[in-house]
Amino acid sequence: MISYPPLSWSADDLPELLRPAIEKYRDEADELRRLPGELVGQLRAHGAFRLNTPRELGGFELPLASALNVIEQLARLDGPVSWVVWNLNVGFGAAFLDEPSVERIWADGPDPLIAHSSQPGFLVPSGDGYQLSGEWKLVSGIDSCEWVGLLGVVLDGERPRMTEAGPDVRFCVVPRSSVTVRDTWQVTGMRGTDSNTVTAQDVHVPAEMTLRPTATPRIDRPLFRVPLMNQINSGGAAIVIGMAQAAIDEVLALSRTKTTPDGTSLEQQPRVQAAVGAATARLDAARALLLATVGALDTAVEAGRSVTEAHRGAVRGALCHAAETARSVLTSMYEIGSSTVLYEENRVGRLFRDGHAAAQHAILSAAGYEVVGRTVLGLPAGDPFL
Repeated sequence: MISYPPLSWSADDLPELLRPAIEKYRDEADELRRLPGELVGQLRAHGAFRLNTPRELGGFELPLASALNVIEQLARLDGPVSWVVWNLNVGFGAAFLDEPSVERIWADGPDPLIAHSSQPGFLVPSGDGYQLSGEWKLVSGIDSCEWVGLLGVVLDGERPRMTEAGPDVRFCVVPRSSVTVRDTWQVTGMRGTDSNTVTAQDVHVPAEMTLRPTATPRIDRPLFRVPLMNQINSGGAAIVIGMAQAAIDEVLALSRTKTTPDGTSLEQQPRVQAAVGAATARLDAARALLLATVGALDTAVEAGRSVTEAHRGAVRGALCHAAETARSVLTSMYEIGSSTVLYEENRVGRLFRDGHAAAQHAILSAAGYEVVGRTVLGLPAGDPFL
């Protein structure tokens, strides 16, 4: 089995180790609509894409709650950078794929960059595998990666093949060179994420390079017992929380220097004090809920217990709540900043723009509360991606 040595620093050190590079390149990333190669190289060299990679491959193998903490800290520095780090952190796949597939993907080093999308395309059985076709929008970090993990529904004739758990869906790992990328990322928020559209037409995927979301891990350790969809979906909430916290921090600094028409500083204004206090309390609560619900998953798998739909429903509720809270905090901080935040040199305007864009992700939608409610009521969740 291929292996790589561990890094000599902790994952908790990553935000400060990477701060100089992130701050240096974040404006350029916004202009390019993708992370500059130099920044991707720094992220790669420091192991930012190894948060959930098995230890055998030089990864940190962090519990999910710990990984979300790192992702949030990176988001305080820059939301788009953290978003790409989140989307390309799929090293946990090495715990599920067979050894020859891992050898193939990790052959060139411990940091293969694998962008992924959970929008479904279609898989048609063919010989020893499948033919993959479809269109996947919003594949963040696609032009930086060497591999792509794309979700596909297996067809039986013209209908989805059914299993006991519902439609037979699988993530397919294919070379970046086997798909087409269309430059569709002409947007106003999260510009640096390079979230372009991927298309595939009859791309052959060997069966061993596919993975069901309900797969049993080959490497049986706690992190890899966490349901795959929770591994994949939880990072967006940490990112919007991190950007909202950065907005509070920027407004705190601004409030000490910006004066009102009566000559007093913003920090002396009771309305500002109340707004900052309320925003901080709400954001602290959202962060605590996210880490508590995700931490319950970590605790369950560590103890060898099954993760229930109720557990996963609680996590989905925390994701929805994080987005609602982040939107509220970002709007409040933007209002406090007044006309100052309109200028490009002030970060609050970009944080407002990027944070609201990030909160548009489907997994953070308030529609998810319906699924949460079903799990609270003891009804089947009815969502294969819970």
